[in-house]
Amino acid sequence: MGLMQKLRAGTKYIIWILILSFGLLWVLADTQVFDAMMAGPRNMGEVNRDPVSWAEFNQRINLYTEQYRERTGASPDSEIRAQYEEMAWEQLVVDKILKQKMQDMGIMVTDSELMDMVTGENPDPFIRQQFTREDGTIDRVALQNAIEAPENREIWIMIEQQLREQRRQQKLNQFVESSLRVSDFEVRQHYKRQNSRASFQFVRFPFSDIPSDEIEVSDSEIRSFYRNNEHRFQRNKTWRFSYVTFSIAPTEADTMRTLDYLAGLRNDFRLAENVERFLSDHFSETSYIENFMKPSEVRFEHLKAFELDVDEVSEPYIHNNRAHMVRLLEERPADQTYVRVRQLRLTDSDAGRELAEELIGRARGGESFAALAESYSTHSQSARRGGDLGYIERDDKPAAKANAIFAASTGSVIGPLAGDDGLFLFEIVDRTSRDIRFADLSQDFEPDPFETVQRLANEAEDFQYFAHSDGFFNEAERSGYNVQEAVATEGTPFISGLGQSRIILNELPHMRRGNISDVIETEEMFIVFRVDEVIPEGTRPLDEVRAQVESLVREQKRKELMTQRVSGMLDGVASLEELAETSGKSIQSAERIRLSAATIPGAGREPKVVGAAFSLSEGQLSPVITGSSAAFVMVVESRTMADPAAMTTAERRQIREELQQQKNTLFGSVWVERLKADADIRDFRTQQRMMQRPM
Repeated sequence: MGLMQKLRAGTKYIIWILILSFGLLWVLADTQVFDAMMAGPRNMGEVNRDPVSWAEFNQRINLYTEQYRERTGASPDSEIRAQYEEMAWEQLVVDKILKQKMQDMGIMVTDSELMDMVTGENPDPFIRQQFTREDGTIDRVALQNAIEAPENREIWIMIEQQLREQRRQQKLNQFVESSLRVSDFEVRQHYKRQNSRASFQFVRFPFSDIPSDEIEVSDSEIRSFYRNNEHRFQRNKTWRFSYVTFSIAPTEADTMRTLDYLAGLRNDFRLAENVERFLSDHFSETSYIENFMKPSEVRFEHLKAFELDVDEVSEPYIHNNRAHMVRLLEERPADQTYVRVRQLRLTDSDAGRELAEELIGRARGGESFAALAESYSTHSQSARRGGDLGYIERDDKPAAKANAIFAASTGSVIGPLAGDDGLFLFEIVDRTSRDIRFADLSQDFEPDPFETVQRLANEAEDFQYFAHSDGFFNEAERSGYNVQEAVATEGTPFISGLGQSRIILNELPHMRRGNISDVIETEEMFIVFRVDEVIPEGTRPLDEVRAQVESLVREQKRKELMTQRVSGMLDGVASLEELAETSGKSIQSAERIRLSAATIPGAGREPKVVGAAFSLSEGQLSPVITGSSAAFVMVVESRTMADPAAMTTAERRQIREELQQQKNTLFGSVWVERLKADADIRDFRTQQRMMQRPM
């Protein structure tokens, strides 16, 4: 009898629930997805000589995949799978490092501790949750039976391992917390920063008031700034590559296949008694709608329902790259009349009025109002729909427009009507006084997996093969493919010129200049790329960042010049009012600003100015303060410094907990990164990919 059958025999089925609760379902998962990798190195990597096995890696990937399926009901695409690969590797590395660190620190869990977590007076919450009776007590008999059952031995080994690691992690956390105690001084300082307040007035002189043509930047200043600030111009490893794409877009044949599929269901859809079930059984992209809808609530893709009689089904039609087929289920009298209109907006000018008269004549002469709206309307959102606004209520438009629209007959064109934002022409498409309930059987257009996707895959593979033998650019030119360029930077998810692609970012670190990639499949395309240049990490050359350096130097000189000018204005000035009058600036106020604040209402992020408000004497006109975006002169009107002695016990406890959490979070991330930097981490995935890459 297999493990699953044994677990389901008698009362031992509860152990299977334990496994599900622990997220250990991956132990029984199929790992054949990565069988190809097994032909490579025995392990996928090492952390301080502790192997990271392919089995561990595959188990993590399968766990993420199952969680994704449970959450979305679909399988992850290739890009998400690539992200999962990186997540799995990073988490396995960190797990190994932390376990090794706990071993070095002597953080262990004894067998007696483990037994106490399972059968002690206060067992682990996981055990308590599974074996608690309705009265809140633990069913010790059921627990002991589950432990002693021979067929559950392997499962208990896994559960005990998880409990042991969980307890070790708790001990490590306690050790870290004990070494990061929040002092009373830190609590008092935090209380003072949060509760000390100042009110002040200020005059602000934005640096942007100085135009660029007043500032000259020499080549020597640019070079000097660059030398003194090289740390600001560092870059990670960068790759420049050329690529060819094969778009996996539905063809005209794919579109017709979907429309034909819906057409074949039209009569069944009309006769279906359980419409909700019918939509579900045929995987409709549009969910079942239970309630009646007012005409003004119906989306544009469903307006065709108003052309139907009850239980009539429309022909399949296309809206926004999706096929639809609607059935009118019910109708009832509405509380008012609704009008469906098309709109064409023009600029309110002499030329606009002249064009409006011309377009009215053309529309009344038989030209399509929708086509005219697409071509001439300045309201881009409705223009893309041929000016269609759907059904509107009288209150949706100003009274003058509404009266004209609702008084016009169906099919007429009215206007021009003036409004605050232009001149308007309207076509009256339809009017109705009924609410409706409908169903929409919709399908996205998908490329045929054989006729379309496989054909493109073959084309991409042919290109990749001949690119190796005849040259990437020669083959692209011979085959008529458009070669594009992109730039990727290590640690940056976005690839300039291509977009976001974790698959490509995973491939690039293992490639050299001139290497041609395998065919890479994403949801939208197949890609083959060639690495043109590998730029090592380091300081970016001056020629590459000259414009950026010049801008920074110009901004620095602008700050210095504004500070000097305001300092000159202060000579002989006795008050903030005099300064404001002399400079033509206004006085602004900031009320009850906290010492911990970094921003000032009306001035933005200015921590230096906030700091000055708590150091200047009250009523004193300050010297010039060079802030982040402007120079400031200020007068402190009032200031209240908080007294830590006024803290309540609850406030003290809350502050301590907040600071402790901040310390733990900051230290945890920094500590792990430091451990990773000091560890000997070997990633054999590079060898695996190189073995799979054609020579």
